[in-house]
Amino acid sequence: MSAPTTTISSLPYELLVAIAVAGQENRVTESDWGIGSTTSKSEWTLSQVSHRFRDVIVGAPALWTLIETDFISEGSVEILKLYFQRSRASKLSVILLEPSEAKDGLLRERVTEIILPQVHRIQRLKIVWDLDQEMLGPFRDVAVPHLEHLEIVYRGDEVAVRAPVAMFWSGASRLTFLKIVRSTLQLSPQPSWMASITHLELLGDYDPDIYLAAVTAQCPSLTRLHLDITYVPPDANRFHIPTLKFLYISIQDNERADYLSHIVALFDAPALAELILNGSHGDQVAFLLCLKSLPQSSFPVLTSISFICTGSCSCETEPGFPYHPLSPPPVIFPALSHLILINQCHAYSLIKDIFGPASHPWPPLKTITLGAKDNSNGSFEGLGAALEDAVKSKRQRGEPVPEVQLFRVVSSLEDWDENSPVDVERSW
Repeated sequence: MSAPTTTISSLPYELLVAIAVAGQENRVTESDWGIGSTTSKSEWTLSQVSHRFRDVIVGAPALWTLIETDFISEGSVEILKLYFQRSRASKLSVILLEPSEAKDGLLRERVTEIILPQVHRIQRLKIVWDLDQEMLGPFRDVAVPHLEHLEIVYRGDEVAVRAPVAMFWSGASRLTFLKIVRSTLQLSPQPSWMASITHLELLGDYDPDIYLAAVTAQCPSLTRLHLDITYVPPDANRFHIPTLKFLYISIQDNERADYLSHIVALFDAPALAELILNGSHGDQVAFLLCLKSLPQSSFPVLTSISFICTGSCSCETEPGFPYHPLSPPPVIFPALSHLILINQCHAYSLIKDIFGPASHPWPPLKTITLGAKDNSNGSFEGLGAALEDAVKSKRQRGEPVPEVQLFRVVSSLEDWDENSPVDVERSW
């Protein structure tokens, strides 16, 4: 006798809702959640399957809380209104995308009439603009009591100086996450909500001597900071951030061996535990780790450093990029226990300096993770062989050896951090 079959449409109401909600949370937990077609989203599709599915899906407010619109047509406006209606009193994640063409005043009108009446429900807000600030203007004087996450992204081609963005002067007391891409905030008068920011991302090649220092100075609770930096003048302002625990810096390519140390010396962050430097080269890594001191900076609890090169370089094949051997353990990072080297040039020299017969022991060091591309200098297989020989030699000498991991770089390195998943191919 065959077992009875159960169709999805015959499942209990609660289970149908649970199936529909599955994965919904992940759509809004990513800091870079994307822009997509409203009518291709799961809740919209499922609501069209059958009358029973429609009743189930429409009757579940949690499924209608991720709202995306570009105001490009009357149809998109009507769909937006449906989402507001069906989400009832639930907190909202809203993405506003400026259309490529819009009549003068239309965006301001629609934001004012449709979005602002619901602004007290918005928990996450992302605004993507590329022409002018018409869509941003209505948010200047409003209060957003439940807003926790704000992203302002300029994606236009205009390279001229854009007017600073003024947002939520009436208050955003719960706002802790702020991401600004190729835009600037109006800092005078100082927005009161800046004091509550704990996670700050300023992306798009800012001048650290002017804007970055001014912004971070207004964030006394800052614990995570992501920066894009193009050029650092010799007399650049320094950052004193006593609460900072995580720092990610993306820098433009620079040939100077002391460039990394110049960047790091800008920060006085005594609570910093993890540092990621994207855009580094092996000779710069060695120079930084050889420093005896950073007179105005202190990193007593820094346990993890990642050095990443997202592109390719010719440092090992072109003259003019000498490598200075790394001999002593890093004095300026006394608590360093996790060293991560991703796609770094001079990898063989770094391995020799860390594991070779003349190397000095690094007592706190527990793990070394290396990532290499197949087409990187020396090849992945060659790097693995060098590591195996170096580790074996060190153990034969009876010296302590940290855990060593080697993985092949096959994906983007833009969002790398210490917890990023890697497919370790070899370990010692």
